[in-house]
Amino acid sequence: MKNKLLNIIENKAITTVFQPIFNVQTKTIFGYEALTRGPENTELYSPDKLFNYATQHDLLSELEILCRDKAITRFAELKLQGKLFLNISPLVLLSNNHPQGETVKFVQKAGLSCEKIVIELSEKYPMPNDSTLSDALEKYRQFGFDVAIDDLGAGYSGLKLWSQLRPDMVKIDRYFVENCHQDSFKLKFLKAIFDLALSAKTQVIVEGIETLDEFELLQNLGMVYAQGFYLARPALKPIRNYPKYLNADYQCTT
Repeated sequence: MKNKLLNIIENKAITTVFQPIFNVQTKTIFGYEALTRGPENTELYSPDKLFNYATQHDLLSELEILCRDKAITRFAELKLQGKLFLNISPLVLLSNNHPQGETVKFVQKAGLSCEKIVIELSEKYPMPNDSTLSDALEKYRQFGFDVAIDDLGAGYSGLKLWSQLRPDMVKIDRYFVENCHQDSFKLKFLKAIFDLALSAKTQVIVEGIETLDEFELLQNLGMVYAQGFYLARPALKPIRNYPKYLNADYQCTT
């Protein structure tokens, strides 16, 4: 398996797909999340397996650097608008062996600005209890990167992490979105997050929206930023306009 991973990294045998994130109030595209796929028709096509095996074989740093390079380069080639969301593992961010400054180089090489890039940290990964992660992220912020907490609510330290990192954005985990129109507890949780974000001046992105019922309830709660299969699936060449079927008063934005 390690040889397979080394071969993928050496040959850059990954594919980047993009899933749009929408501003449902202005009916525009806010940005795109970059998602990685391994070689087709192999077990490593699945991003979960690809990254899990890379972690097991101490190749996570090398794989993530490749993913960032591919995502930034392709985002620029497609001339996509808005922000580019990059998933970065805290395990890599805190590693002493991880090369510094690579992401900035990729951004500059692609002719982009760091202000267009959002660093997503998933709450699903273990987080340190001290300030080391905040210190590591401060280097990114100095260059102009935004910071987002992904999968908020998936772990046990979400609110603590929010308080420590003071992210620009938080992305609510799919668990609290699924059937939220039928679950009073999830409804209360979502309301609380929206209220807290308003007080903290943090943007909330609701991801994992898969049905009209979920979408409409979240809109009624004041959702601004939305992502999910109901709106658009990840694609090699993603949509560039707000989906017509979401609102009758749709207006094309290019």
